[in-house]
Amino acid sequence: MDRGNGSVLKAGWSPAWVAIVLAIALAGLPAAAVVHPAAQDGGTALAFPSTVRSSAPSVLGASGSRGLVPSEASPVPGVGWEALSHASNGLSPPDVQVAVGPDHIVEAVNSALGIYTKLGASVTNTNLSTLFSSGSDLVGDPRILYDAFAGRWFVSAGDISRGQVLVAGSKTGDPAGNWSTYQVPSVPTSSCLDQPVLGVGTWNLIVSVNAFSSCTSPPYTFEGSQYWVMNKTDLVAGVANPATWASIRNTVQFSVHPVRMESPSPTQYMVSTLWDSGSPVSVILQSFAVTGSPPGNVQVMASDHQMAATAQLPPPAPQRGSFYNLDTGDFRIADALWSRGLLWLAFNDQCRTTFSWTACARLIELDTEANAVLQDFWVSSTLRDYFYPALALDGYGNLALIVGVSSSNDYPGLLVTGRLRDDPHGEFQPPVPVKAGSGAEESWCSSSNNRCRYGDYFGASPDPTDPTRVWLAGQFARGSFAGWGTYLLPVRIKAMLTVNYTVDSGAPPPNGPILHYIRNGMAVAAQVGPAHMTFLADPGTSWQIDSSFMSSSGDARYLVRAADDENLHGVANRSLVLSVAYQLEYPVSVDVTSGGSVAYASNSTTGTMESGKNGTFFVFPGDVVTLTARPSSLLYVFAGWSGDLTGSAPSQSVTVGESQSIVARFAPNWAFIAAMVTVGAIAAVTWAVFLRRRRRRAKPAAVEPSTPPPPPPEGPLP
Repeated sequence: MDRGNGSVLKAGWSPAWVAIVLAIALAGLPAAAVVHPAAQDGGTALAFPSTVRSSAPSVLGASGSRGLVPSEASPVPGVGWEALSHASNGLSPPDVQVAVGPDHIVEAVNSALGIYTKLGASVTNTNLSTLFSSGSDLVGDPRILYDAFAGRWFVSAGDISRGQVLVAGSKTGDPAGNWSTYQVPSVPTSSCLDQPVLGVGTWNLIVSVNAFSSCTSPPYTFEGSQYWVMNKTDLVAGVANPATWASIRNTVQFSVHPVRMESPSPTQYMVSTLWDSGSPVSVILQSFAVTGSPPGNVQVMASDHQMAATAQLPPPAPQRGSFYNLDTGDFRIADALWSRGLLWLAFNDQCRTTFSWTACARLIELDTEANAVLQDFWVSSTLRDYFYPALALDGYGNLALIVGVSSSNDYPGLLVTGRLRDDPHGEFQPPVPVKAGSGAEESWCSSSNNRCRYGDYFGASPDPTDPTRVWLAGQFARGSFAGWGTYLLPVRIKAMLTVNYTVDSGAPPPNGPILHYIRNGMAVAAQVGPAHMTFLADPGTSWQIDSSFMSSSGDARYLVRAADDENLHGVANRSLVLSVAYQLEYPVSVDVTSGGSVAYASNSTTGTMESGKNGTFFVFPGDVVTLTARPSSLLYVFAGWSGDLTGSAPSQSVTVGESQSIVARFAPNWAFIAAMVTVGAIAAVTWAVFLRRRRRRAKPAAVEPSTPPPPPPEGPLP
């Protein structure tokens, strides 16, 4: 840490370190980084907002009206605020940290805590010396975490006066309430325990330090890195003497960084870039798996991982309006987190540009189950310096990153960027400026090397009540007299759907297809234009583009090419750039009067328009369409074509070069009907004559004489 009056207290920067840094700066060693274009800002002018607010495309209204939506960018910043500043304590640099609970945001700086609501209202501010009851001791280098599993807050800081690390745990979930405080080791030491780093896991709290012979007096001899494993159950219970396991001091390891554990695990992790004072570079990343909990056995297993390129000390960053450059730190781990088997870490590095070198952010992702590096890349700019990265994962595995930014044309400010869980390896979203500096940072500068202290680290935290949101905090410059300031803001990572459409013939109409997607839990229907536009979708939700659309005048339709059909839908689990090709088609409208049907055939379609119907089909420009009129019976005849097709031939062909409106007319077949009537009359007369003649020729039937009745029966004989 550093004292505001100018006395050097950061033991990590001994005269030997300063000599190494100067040698690197003078030698101009090239970095082996290959920076992905998607992660660069390209050096164009930064457009910092005066107020950061997000805006969403308008949804289709009840009337169905819609318009083009301006392109958007992710991460989407929420409303942030200026938090603690140099006026809070007067110490430089601020060492910004942030932690987020269910209802509160807590920022830690050298050497104070600021407690806020999530709307930015200040609840209370307190000095670290008050929290730890440390009296006049010099306390700084704070770290703060909220442990969502225990519902408690934890703070650590270095007590330079006593050579100890101070640890505090809240007694409830309210950070403005009472705290239990501890010291590790339990008795003061004569060493300088520099830059303690805090990590909280399922079973333990780990705090690590770099030990030096002194914080204030040369030669600042490095005595080794050391860490303590403390039983978290004891800390949550407020036990006076929590069970603690201490490592030995290791002079080979430097700045072992406990990881912020963001999901449950029986194993807790730490990471470090392996380097020493005799080497200004590092090629090895070390990871440490910590199992067990005191007073039981604690085991630490270390693994070495080859980095993709050599890590080097970053150059100082120029700043607008000042003779002094900014100290951009070194390549010790700046921030690290673990969630669901994946470990992300970030540190400062040096990147080669066309004409010079810049400070940049190095990010590495480890698969802790496979114990292997998954990604290793840089986030950089060609004309600006990026420094002090801090990162956080949202509840869906999407990563947000905040960095400081400065150049000879920019006061020191803040940028954010991010990536979706399934984005291609090494790709990040374009940087979004969130806070502009208002002057040069000259709170504590050295004329011997023309540098001003900055950093030493920024903060990031997930939000335990909103899995789509993370919170970021960093330093920005306010000018020589105002001193440093800090800025807090929430961001959300969205899938950037960058879409346009093309047509195969003529100029594309201004109204294109509709993109259907989900944003902030709401269905959105936005119009795609011929120029690329970016739409922000909720990660993991479905999206779809219409396969066809009509021109505003209705005289043309555009149908997606078959090859692009499979690209019209997907899940927003990564950002994408998509150009959809549509083919021009002209509508052919056929109105068929009663009495017949019309069969149509072209290279692309066939069908029939039924009697009394008005239908439309579509064909490509230049297609030849054959129309064949067919009466439904002998009672009707085809009476001819009208509209865009004339003539009386029942079968005709037309070459389509624009929209067509055709009428097929059918009429009663009067000749046939008259003939049928005549035939019917003749048949009726003939039948009547036939019946009459038949009756005349018929003879009456002969009548036989009637038979007399039988005689009565005879009576009895006398």
